[in-house]
Amino acid sequence: MEIKLLVDSGNSQVKWVVLFREHPGANLLATSARVDVKTVLRKQRQGFFKMLILKSIESFEKYSTRDFKLLNMKKAVSVCIASVAPDALNKLLVEELGQIFPQQSIRFICTEDNHEIVTDSNHKFIFTINRKNPEELGVDRWLAMLGLREHIVRKKLKSAFILSVGTATVLDKITIKKSERVLHTQEVIHEGGYVIPGFSLMERSLEFLTNKLETTNYQPMKFPSSTAESSLSGIYIVQAAISFITKSTAPIFLYGGNLDRFLAALNLTKRLLRKDNNIIVDPWLVFKGLNQLADRYPSYHCSPDFFQNS
Repeated sequence: MEIKLLVDSGNSQVKWVVLFREHPGANLLATSARVDVKTVLRKQRQGFFKMLILKSIESFEKYSTRDFKLLNMKKAVSVCIASVAPDALNKLLVEELGQIFPQQSIRFICTEDNHEIVTDSNHKFIFTINRKNPEELGVDRWLAMLGLREHIVRKKLKSAFILSVGTATVLDKITIKKSERVLHTQEVIHEGGYVIPGFSLMERSLEFLTNKLETTNYQPMKFPSSTAESSLSGIYIVQAAISFITKSTAPIFLYGGNLDRFLAALNLTKRLLRKDNNIIVDPWLVFKGLNQLADRYPSYHCSPDFFQNS
């Protein structure tokens, strides 16, 4: 029996995927969920996050032919966490997960320059970060770059962009080329990117103009006349407009918690700018990168006091 828990801990939400395989050769099953960070922190005394994780794991019970007890699974569990969240939340996650799983199975993933992934004897990827301090690149941005691997193979990409629409909206440029030093090797290079405030941050910045702005389920309008509509539509257009600074032929891989709002903005922005682009929606990009590292990445082992000395 094998269980992988992959956690993406962000500034606004904690998202996770649980992968379950009953035995070698069995089908790989998956489930996912998310929760607002504010909710986790508010309900921490109730062991709220722990209960959510247990609920996700227990959802596989109906597919198992064996005795489905957590105690029987602990040796087969791998927990990988990618976090850009404050230390207080990281510590909480470690404490509550440590009540379910052995501490030695809980690992935090960190950004690593020149990371290598060998897919077979004839193919290797080297993921490089082209900046002075590579470790400063957010781990979620790095994992999304690793998550491109299957797209690179299938589409034979030479360049691409990654667009994350979450608390911040981030556009990263990726270049792919054959290595001149090593045969059968491709270099995937993070060339840099842009970061702008996301939907909610922009909403809050304009609250002084009108009543509280909320873009959930909002449909942007072409040159609206009211202050509220103008503010909301303006936020949508600015968010989508960043995707048009790229070359129209290079694919833009899109993911993040604000996917629905971004896609609602995209069609109107295309009409206003009279441009098109090549958007490919892949909401699992970070988790694809995280899954590649789950069994082989030499990351930190965490204990409840890990963050007290950091």
